[in-house]
Amino acid sequence: MKEVVIVAFEGISLFHLSVPIAIFGDAVLEEKKLFNVRVCSETNGKINSANGLGIDIEDDPSIIHQADIIIIPSWQPEKLPSPSLIELLVDAHKNKKLIVGLCLGAYALAYSGLLKGKNATTHWRYGDDFKTRFPLTSCDINSLYLSENNIITSAGSAAAIDCCLYIVRHCYGVKTSNKIARVMVSSPERSGGQKQYIENPTLEKPRDERIAKLIGFVMQNITYNHTLESAANYCMMSTRSFSRNFKSANGISFTSWLINLRLNNSLELLESTNFSISKISEQIGFSSEQVFRKHFNKKFDTTPTSWRKLFNSSHGN
Repeated sequence: MKEVVIVAFEGISLFHLSVPIAIFGDAVLEEKKLFNVRVCSETNGKINSANGLGIDIEDDPSIIHQADIIIIPSWQPEKLPSPSLIELLVDAHKNKKLIVGLCLGAYALAYSGLLKGKNATTHWRYGDDFKTRFPLTSCDINSLYLSENNIITSAGSAAAIDCCLYIVRHCYGVKTSNKIARVMVSSPERSGGQKQYIENPTLEKPRDERIAKLIGFVMQNITYNHTLESAANYCMMSTRSFSRNFKSANGISFTSWLINLRLNNSLELLESTNFSISKISEQIGFSSEQVFRKHFNKKFDTTPTSWRKLFNSSHGN
Protein backbone atom coordinates (compact mmCIF):
# COMPACT_ATOMS: atom_id res chain seq x y z
CA MET A 1 0.00 0.00 0.00
CA LYS A 2 1.28 3.45 -0.96
CA GLU A 3 1.43 6.25 1.60
CA VAL A 4 0.05 9.52 0.17
CA VAL A 5 0.46 12.89 1.89
CA ILE A 6 -1.45 15.91 0.59
CA VAL A 7 -0.29 19.38 1.62
CA ALA A 8 -3.14 21.80 2.31
CA PHE A 9 -2.86 25.50 3.12
CA GLU A 10 -4.95 28.48 4.18
CA GLY A 11 -7.26 29.51 1.34
CA ILE A 12 -7.03 26.25 -0.62
CA SER A 13 -9.77 25.44 -3.13
CA LEU A 14 -11.93 22.55 -1.99
CA PHE A 15 -12.02 21.19 -5.53
CA HIS A 16 -8.24 21.02 -5.75
CA LEU A 17 -8.03 19.33 -2.36
CA SER A 18 -10.83 16.87 -3.10
CA VAL A 19 -9.47 15.49 -6.38
CA PRO A 20 -6.48 13.57 -4.96
CA ILE A 21 -8.51 12.57 -1.90
CA ALA A 22 -11.21 11.14 -4.19
CA ILE A 23 -8.81 9.29 -6.48
CA PHE A 24 -6.46 7.88 -3.85
CA GLY A 25 -8.72 7.75 -0.81
CA ASP A 26 -12.41 7.50 -1.61
CA ALA A 27 -12.31 5.36 -4.76
CA VAL A 28 -11.28 2.19 -2.93
CA LEU A 29 -11.67 -1.02 -4.88
CA GLU A 30 -13.47 -3.95 -3.29
CA GLU A 31 -10.37 -6.14 -3.39
CA LYS A 32 -8.12 -4.02 -1.20
CA LYS A 33 -7.10 -0.54 -0.13
CA LEU A 34 -4.36 0.69 -2.44
CA PHE A 35 -3.43 4.03 -0.87
CA ASN A 36 -3.36 5.41 2.65
CA VAL A 37 -4.13 9.13 2.37
CA ARG A 38 -3.35 11.80 4.95
CA VAL A 39 -3.68 15.59 4.73
CA CYS A 40 -1.30 17.96 6.49
CA SER A 41 -0.83 21.70 6.81
CA GLU A 42 1.78 23.94 8.39
CA THR A 43 -0.92 25.49 10.53
CA ASN A 44 -2.07 22.08 11.73
CA GLY A 45 -5.46 22.59 13.21
CA LYS A 46 -8.22 24.49 11.46
CA ILE A 47 -7.70 26.18 8.10
CA ASN A 48 -10.18 28.09 5.98
CA SER A 49 -10.80 27.11 2.40
CA ALA A 50 -11.26 29.54 -0.47
CA ASN A 51 -14.91 28.52 -0.41
CA GLY A 52 -15.44 29.79 3.13
CA LEU A 53 -15.55 26.41 4.85
CA GLY A 54 -13.28 25.47 7.72
CA ILE A 55 -11.24 22.25 7.63
CA ASP A 56 -9.76 20.51 10.68
CA ILE A 57 -6.36 19.02 9.89
CA GLU A 58 -4.56 16.89 12.46
CA ASP A 59 -1.11 16.43 10.91
CA ASP A 60 1.78 18.78 10.21
CA PRO A 61 4.14 18.42 7.22
CA SER A 62 6.58 16.23 9.17
CA ILE A 63 4.51 13.24 7.97
CA ILE A 64 6.05 13.85 4.54
CA HIS A 65 8.97 11.74 5.82
CA GLN A 66 6.64 8.72 5.86
CA ALA A 67 5.15 9.29 2.41
CA ASP A 68 5.71 7.48 -0.87
CA ILE A 69 3.79 10.17 -2.76
CA ILE A 70 3.65 13.87 -1.81
CA ILE A 71 1.00 16.00 -3.47
CA ILE A 72 0.76 19.79 -3.57
CA PRO A 73 -2.81 20.10 -4.92
CA SER A 74 -2.60 23.83 -5.67
CA TRP A 75 -0.72 26.93 -4.51
CA GLN A 76 -0.85 30.71 -4.32
CA PRO A 77 1.46 31.87 -7.15
CA GLU A 78 2.87 34.86 -5.29
CA LYS A 79 3.60 32.94 -2.05
CA LEU A 80 6.93 31.27 -1.34
CA PRO A 81 6.75 27.99 0.60
CA SER A 82 8.22 28.15 4.09
CA PRO A 83 11.88 27.12 4.47
CA SER A 84 10.80 24.03 6.44
CA LEU A 85 8.40 22.88 3.69
CA ILE A 86 11.05 23.47 1.03
CA GLU A 87 13.50 21.39 3.06
CA LEU A 88 10.99 18.56 3.33
CA LEU A 89 10.28 18.60 -0.42
CA VAL A 90 13.96 18.71 -1.34
CA ASP A 91 14.72 15.86 1.06
CA ALA A 92 11.83 13.82 -0.37
CA HIS A 93 13.16 14.41 -3.86
CA LYS A 94 16.63 13.22 -2.85
CA ASN A 95 15.04 10.08 -1.42
CA LYS A 96 13.27 9.37 -4.72
CA LYS A 97 9.77 9.97 -3.36
CA LEU A 98 7.16 10.83 -6.00
CA ILE A 99 6.41 14.56 -5.77
CA VAL A 100 3.33 15.93 -7.52
CA GLY A 101 2.30 19.52 -8.19
CA LEU A 102 -1.31 19.62 -9.36
CA CYS A 103 -2.40 22.78 -11.21
CA LEU A 104 -0.75 25.75 -9.44
CA GLY A 105 1.02 23.31 -7.13
CA ALA A 106 3.80 23.48 -9.71
CA TYR A 107 4.64 26.90 -8.23
CA ALA A 108 5.51 25.34 -4.86
CA LEU A 109 7.80 22.82 -6.56
CA ALA A 110 9.43 25.53 -8.66
CA TYR A 111 9.99 27.81 -5.65
CA SER A 112 11.65 24.83 -3.96
CA GLY A 113 14.10 24.51 -6.85
CA LEU A 114 12.86 21.08 -7.88
CA LEU A 115 11.91 22.10 -11.42
CA LYS A 116 15.19 23.74 -12.48
CA GLY A 117 16.23 22.35 -15.84
CA LYS A 118 13.07 20.27 -16.06
CA ASN A 119 9.86 20.28 -18.09
CA ALA A 120 6.69 21.22 -16.24
CA THR A 121 3.14 22.35 -16.80
CA THR A 122 0.52 24.33 -14.91
CA HIS A 123 -2.80 26.06 -15.54
CA TRP A 124 -2.66 27.70 -18.98
CA ARG A 125 -3.73 31.06 -17.61
CA TYR A 126 -0.55 31.22 -15.55
CA GLY A 127 1.81 30.05 -18.28
CA ASP A 128 3.39 33.44 -18.98
CA ASP A 129 3.70 34.27 -15.29
CA PHE A 130 5.27 30.89 -14.57
CA LYS A 131 7.81 31.31 -17.36
CA THR A 132 8.73 34.77 -16.09
CA ARG A 133 9.18 33.63 -12.49
CA PHE A 134 11.03 30.42 -13.34
CA PRO A 135 13.06 30.93 -16.53
CA LEU A 136 15.17 27.83 -15.85
CA THR A 137 12.09 25.61 -16.13
CA SER A 138 10.65 24.67 -19.51
CA CYS A 139 6.90 25.30 -19.15
CA ASP A 140 4.61 23.45 -21.56
CA ILE A 141 1.06 24.65 -21.00
CA ASN A 142 -0.33 22.38 -23.73
CA SER A 143 0.08 19.16 -21.73
CA LEU A 144 -2.46 17.73 -19.34
CA TYR A 145 0.44 16.55 -17.20
CA LEU A 146 4.17 16.01 -17.45
CA SER A 147 6.24 13.38 -15.70
CA GLU A 148 10.00 13.68 -15.36
CA ASN A 149 11.80 11.21 -13.13
CA ASN A 150 10.08 11.42 -9.73
CA ILE A 151 8.35 14.76 -10.30
CA ILE A 152 4.94 15.20 -11.95
CA THR A 153 3.08 18.42 -12.70
CA SER A 154 -0.41 18.82 -14.12
CA ALA A 155 -2.45 21.44 -15.91
CA GLY A 156 -5.41 23.14 -14.28
CA SER A 157 -8.59 21.90 -12.65
CA ALA A 158 -9.89 18.66 -14.19
CA ALA A 159 -6.43 17.75 -15.54
CA ALA A 160 -5.59 16.85 -11.94
CA ILE A 161 -7.92 13.86 -12.37
CA ASP A 162 -5.96 12.72 -15.43
CA CYS A 163 -2.71 13.15 -13.53
CA CYS A 164 -3.90 11.22 -10.47
CA LEU A 165 -5.21 8.38 -12.63
CA TYR A 166 -1.83 8.30 -14.38
CA ILE A 167 -0.20 7.81 -10.98
CA VAL A 168 -2.60 4.95 -10.18
CA ARG A 169 -1.75 3.44 -13.56
CA HIS A 170 1.97 3.85 -12.88
CA CYS A 171 1.67 2.15 -9.48
CA TYR A 172 -0.87 -0.60 -10.18
CA GLY A 173 -1.46 -0.87 -13.93
CA VAL A 174 -4.12 0.06 -16.45
CA LYS A 175 -6.82 -2.35 -15.25
CA THR A 176 -6.84 -0.88 -11.74
CA SER A 177 -6.75 2.65 -13.09
CA ASN A 178 -9.72 1.95 -15.36
CA LYS A 179 -11.71 0.51 -12.46
CA ILE A 180 -11.13 3.61 -10.35
CA ALA A 181 -11.98 5.81 -13.33
CA ARG A 182 -15.33 4.04 -13.60
CA VAL A 183 -15.98 4.59 -9.89
CA MET A 184 -15.24 8.27 -10.50
CA VAL A 185 -17.44 8.27 -13.63
CA SER A 186 -14.43 9.62 -15.50
CA SER A 187 -12.55 8.73 -18.66
CA PRO A 188 -9.44 6.69 -17.81
CA GLU A 189 -7.43 9.05 -19.99
CA ARG A 190 -7.98 12.07 -22.18
CA SER A 191 -5.73 12.92 -25.08
CA GLY A 192 -3.06 15.43 -24.18
CA GLY A 193 -0.25 17.24 -25.89
CA GLN A 194 2.33 14.61 -25.12
CA LYS A 195 2.87 10.90 -25.40
CA GLN A 196 1.31 9.17 -22.44
CA TYR A 197 1.32 5.64 -21.15
CA ILE A 198 -2.26 5.01 -22.17
CA GLU A 199 -4.93 6.80 -24.12
CA ASN A 200 -8.50 5.74 -23.53
CA PRO A 201 -10.42 5.19 -26.79
CA THR A 202 -13.86 5.12 -25.17
CA LEU A 203 -16.13 7.79 -26.57
CA GLU A 204 -19.30 9.32 -25.29
CA LYS A 205 -22.32 8.10 -27.20
CA PRO A 206 -22.54 10.19 -30.37
CA ARG A 207 -25.78 11.94 -31.20
CA ASP A 208 -25.77 10.36 -34.63
CA GLU A 209 -27.21 6.87 -34.06
CA ARG A 210 -25.41 5.55 -37.12
CA ILE A 211 -22.01 6.41 -35.69
CA ALA A 212 -23.07 5.16 -32.25
CA LYS A 213 -24.01 1.78 -33.74
CA LEU A 214 -20.74 1.69 -35.68
CA ILE A 215 -18.71 2.25 -32.51
CA GLY A 216 -20.53 -0.59 -30.78
CA PHE A 217 -20.05 -2.85 -33.80
CA VAL A 218 -16.32 -2.15 -34.03
CA MET A 219 -15.77 -2.68 -30.30
CA GLN A 220 -17.58 -6.04 -30.48
CA ASN A 221 -15.71 -7.08 -33.63
CA ILE A 222 -12.26 -5.62 -33.15
CA THR A 223 -10.51 -8.35 -35.18
CA TYR A 224 -12.32 -7.37 -38.37
CA ASN A 225 -10.42 -5.50 -41.06
CA HIS A 226 -12.14 -2.17 -40.43
CA THR A 227 -11.27 0.61 -42.84
CA LEU A 228 -12.41 4.17 -43.29
CA GLU A 229 -14.35 3.08 -46.34
CA SER A 230 -16.06 0.13 -44.60
CA ALA A 231 -16.97 2.34 -41.65
CA ALA A 232 -18.47 4.96 -43.95
CA ASN A 233 -20.43 2.28 -45.80
CA TYR A 234 -21.74 0.88 -42.50
CA CYS A 235 -23.07 4.34 -41.65
CA MET A 236 -24.40 4.81 -45.19
CA MET A 237 -22.33 7.97 -45.65
CA SER A 238 -19.72 9.08 -48.09
CA THR A 239 -16.15 8.72 -46.79
CA ARG A 240 -15.75 12.48 -46.64
CA SER A 241 -19.02 13.04 -44.79
CA PHE A 242 -18.32 10.20 -42.34
CA SER A 243 -14.81 11.46 -41.57
CA ARG A 244 -16.09 14.97 -40.93
CA ASN A 245 -18.97 13.81 -38.72
CA PHE A 246 -16.91 11.32 -36.71
CA LYS A 247 -14.15 13.82 -35.90
CA SER A 248 -16.61 16.62 -35.20
CA ALA A 249 -18.50 14.45 -32.71
CA ASN A 250 -15.52 12.81 -31.03
CA GLY A 251 -12.52 15.10 -31.49
CA ILE A 252 -10.47 12.34 -33.10
CA SER A 253 -10.36 10.70 -36.52
CA PHE A 254 -11.85 7.24 -36.99
CA THR A 255 -8.47 5.74 -37.90
CA SER A 256 -6.76 7.19 -34.82
CA TRP A 257 -9.61 6.07 -32.59
CA LEU A 258 -9.44 2.54 -33.99
CA ILE A 259 -5.68 2.33 -33.39
CA ASN A 260 -6.13 3.63 -29.83
CA LEU A 261 -8.93 1.13 -29.19
CA ARG A 262 -6.75 -1.76 -30.33
CA LEU A 263 -3.76 -0.55 -28.32
CA ASN A 264 -5.89 -0.16 -25.20
CA ASN A 265 -7.16 -3.72 -25.60
CA SER A 266 -3.60 -4.93 -26.02
CA LEU A 267 -2.60 -3.53 -22.61
CA GLU A 268 -5.05 -5.72 -20.73
CA LEU A 269 -3.97 -8.79 -22.72
CA LEU A 270 -0.31 -8.02 -22.01
CA GLU A 271 -1.05 -7.64 -18.31
CA SER A 272 -3.42 -10.54 -17.76
CA THR A 273 -2.43 -13.29 -20.23
CA ASN A 274 0.63 -15.20 -21.41
CA PHE A 275 -0.34 -14.91 -25.07
CA SER A 276 2.51 -14.33 -27.48
CA ILE A 277 2.91 -10.85 -28.94
CA SER A 278 1.91 -12.28 -32.31
CA LYS A 279 -1.33 -13.76 -30.90
CA ILE A 280 -2.20 -10.50 -29.12
CA SER A 281 -1.62 -8.60 -32.35
CA GLU A 282 -4.01 -10.96 -34.11
CA GLN A 283 -6.68 -10.78 -31.40
CA ILE A 284 -6.79 -6.98 -31.41
CA GLY A 285 -7.01 -6.72 -35.18
CA PHE A 286 -3.64 -5.43 -36.38
CA SER A 287 -2.61 -6.72 -39.80
CA SER A 288 0.74 -7.99 -38.50
CA GLU A 289 2.88 -8.16 -35.38
CA GLN A 290 5.25 -5.62 -36.94
CA VAL A 291 2.44 -3.10 -37.42
CA PHE A 292 1.31 -3.65 -33.82
CA ARG A 293 4.83 -3.10 -32.47
CA LYS A 294 5.24 0.06 -34.54
CA HIS A 295 2.05 1.65 -33.23
CA PHE A 296 2.74 0.49 -29.67
CA ASN A 297 6.23 2.01 -29.67
CA LYS A 298 4.96 5.24 -31.17
CA LYS A 299 2.18 5.66 -28.62
CA PHE A 300 3.86 4.47 -25.42
CA ASP A 301 7.58 4.91 -26.06
CA THR A 302 8.21 1.32 -25.03
CA THR A 303 7.78 -2.20 -26.39
CA PRO A 304 4.93 -4.64 -25.71
CA THR A 305 7.43 -6.97 -24.03
CA SER A 306 8.70 -4.23 -21.72
CA TRP A 307 5.15 -3.28 -20.79
CA ARG A 308 4.39 -6.92 -19.95
CA LYS A 309 7.47 -7.20 -17.74
CA LEU A 310 6.39 -4.08 -15.86
CA PHE A 311 2.74 -4.94 -15.24
CA ASN A 312 2.23 -8.70 -15.67
CA SER A 313 2.95 -10.32 -12.30
CA SER A 314 3.46 -13.73 -13.92
CA HIS A 315 6.52 -12.42 -15.76
CA GLY A 316 9.75 -11.59 -14.04
CA ASN A 317 11.71 -8.43 -14.87
